[in-house]
Amino acid sequence: MKFFYVSIWLCLLLCLSSCVHSQQLENLGVILSRGVDKVEDDNIELTMAILQFKNDSSSATKTISGTGKTVKGAVKDANKKANQEIVIGKIDLEIYGREIAEAGLTPYLDTLLRDANVPSTMLLAVSESKAKDIFKVKEETIDTNLGQFLHGLLEPGVEERLFPAIQAPKFANGINNPGLEPVLPIMGIREGIPTITGLALFKGDKLVGQLSIEDALLYKFIEGTVTGEFIEVTLPLEPLGEYLTDKKELEKKDNINTLFIIEKGSGDTVLTDKNSLKFDTNVELTLTLQEIAVSYQFDNKKAIQQLEREVEKNIKDKFEKILAKLKDLNTDAFGYGVLYRIQNKGGKLKDEEWDELFPKIDVNFNVNVKIIRHGTTHR
Repeated sequence: MKFFYVSIWLCLLLCLSSCVHSQQLENLGVILSRGVDKVEDDNIELTMAILQFKNDSSSATKTISGTGKTVKGAVKDANKKANQEIVIGKIDLEIYGREIAEAGLTPYLDTLLRDANVPSTMLLAVSESKAKDIFKVKEETIDTNLGQFLHGLLEPGVEERLFPAIQAPKFANGINNPGLEPVLPIMGIREGIPTITGLALFKGDKLVGQLSIEDALLYKFIEGTVTGEFIEVTLPLEPLGEYLTDKKELEKKDNINTLFIIEKGSGDTVLTDKNSLKFDTNVELTLTLQEIAVSYQFDNKKAIQQLEREVEKNIKDKFEKILAKLKDLNTDAFGYGVLYRIQNKGGKLKDEEWDELFPKIDVNFNVNVKIIRHGTTHR
C-alpha cells in the first residue's frame, strides 16, 4: 500500500516542475497536510505530514514541525530539521488549532490564497485543541499514510461525506457573504485515531462555537440532500403505548431508543414575511426503521403514523434548539440572512444590520417524516 501511494505522488510530483527543479526526489519532502498552532512569543508552529522518497525509509510519510513568526518562516525552520527541501507539492488539507481559529483565520487564508503553489481544492478544518495533536497518530493504526487518511475523513466520497467539504477559497468567500456565516468540520482524537467530532461555527473569520456531531447531521439537511446516513432518535414511550404489543413495557421505561437509515432527507427555507422576519424551514425525511427497543404493532397503519409523528416532534425540537444556539452566538449558519438580503433593493445587506435582526427572526420548522420500512425489534 505504501508503494502504491508513493507511485501516485511520484506521478504528481513529476508534473510539478516548479517544485522539483533539479533536485533528486529523495531530497524532497512533499507536504500532504499541515496543522497550524500558536505557541510562545506569538510564534506559529507548523506540524506537517510529508511524503518522502528515501529508499531506506520504513514509511512513505513522516511528521515534522517548525516554528516561525510567519507560516513561511515555520516551513523554513522545518527545512533545517528535515535535511530535505520541503515543498508544497499538492497539499490538500490545513488544520487550525482552536486558539488560532478563535483569534481569526484571515491572516492565514491570505497567505494561502496568495501562494500560487497551493491548490484551490485544499480543504480546511479546525482541531478540538492543538492542531499538532491530530498528527501524533501512529500509522499502523490507520489503513493508509497519515496525509491521505486525514484528507479522506473530509472527502471520502459524496455518499459517505458527513459534512460539505470546505475549500480555502469557499471559506474565504463565506467570510464576506452577508447573511450566511461559514462553518468548518472539527477534528479530534478518539481511541488514538483522528475523527470528525463536530461542526465549527464562525462569526466572520472567528470561531465562536460548535455543533455536536448529531446536530451537524441536521445542519446537513439544510445544506443539501442527505442519503444513507444513520440517525438515532430517543422517543417518549407514553404516546406510543397504545400500539405496544406488550403493555408492561410502559412500566419499565419512559423513553425508547430508535435507529433509522435516512433513505432521503432534504430541506428548504422560504421567507414568508419580510417585515416580521418570519421564515418557514421545511424538512422532508424518508426513513427506514432499523432498530426499536420495544415490541411494536408494525402491521397497524395507525401505529406507524403515530411513530412518524413522534419522530417529527423530536427532530423539530432539535432544530429549534440549534436555532436558539445560533441566535445566542449571533451566527447565521443556516443562511436565513441570504433570503432576507435578496429581497432588499439591489440585494444588499450590511453585516451590522443582520447582526441586529438575526436574533429576532421567527422560524417555523415543518418536519415531515415517512417511514417506508421497518427492521429489527430489540427487547
